[in-house]
Amino acid sequence: VAACQFFTGGFNDTYQVKTTAGPTYYLRVYRQSWRSLPDILYELDLLNHLRSKGFPAARPVPRRDGSFHYEISAPEGTRYAALFSEAPGKLISYDQEPEKVSYNYGQAVARLHNAVNDFSSPHPRFHVDLELLIDTPLRNIAPFLVHRPDDWAYLQRFAIDLRQRIVDLPITALEQGFCHGDLQGYHAHVDADGTLTFFDFDCGGYGYRAYDLAVFRWCSRLQKQEDIRWEPYLRGYRELRPLNDLDVLAVPLFVGARYIWHIGVHTQNAPDW
Repeated sequence: VAACQFFTGGFNDTYQVKTTAGPTYYLRVYRQSWRSLPDILYELDLLNHLRSKGFPAARPVPRRDGSFHYEISAPEGTRYAALFSEAPGKLISYDQEPEKVSYNYGQAVARLHNAVNDFSSPHPRFHVDLELLIDTPLRNIAPFLVHRPDDWAYLQRFAIDLRQRIVDLPITALEQGFCHGDLQGYHAHVDADGTLTFFDFDCGGYGYRAYDLAVFRWCSRLQKQEDIRWEPYLRGYRELRPLNDLDVLAVPLFVGARYIWHIGVHTQNAPDW
């Protein structure tokens, strides 16, 4: 190790580790209140599964004893850490040819979903379901809107209506499987030959594939490029993977759920941040 420097904070703390031999690694130290050990072990199993499938994603680096996680005694209690390889290339950008980039990203997401269709882990992990996307966020948001009763009433009505619309699709007909959970169009590096290597699966779990697709549309809308990015992204995805029309119809509803989740995750983590 030549250097170990704090790289970024957020849900967890990440350190960039440079070595004298050349390769750069990233050490993620999970926040104590954010992920349980079974959650972490599930994520590491998932990444090792992707390695076995030859899918381009950051790899967990094993310790000399073959395990993939560390325990750290911190002032707040035990924290866990894992070391990951660096994704080759540079951070994906939509500044040039956003339609082409979106199309390629959609194809890469389809390959990801194909690669994890047979994934399983003995370790339990949260599900990307309506409890995670709507119910839990509302409980986390509520204390922050005590002084804004009209806004809180609006958000509750919106969430109840949205939840019912998703249930009535019907929800049982939607495709489920492992979802990355945060595929906004980023969390990937692109190398010289155009290969996308994904990283940061911290929000991933078993859930609705329509939500995994909706996160891209949500971010495209935030960046005022929904009309440019969404159609080529969806076309790229469907060229490599079948997608039911009902799942496509569910995407706008899950965009709404993403907004609620996003507010909820910020209020949930506010005490630490």
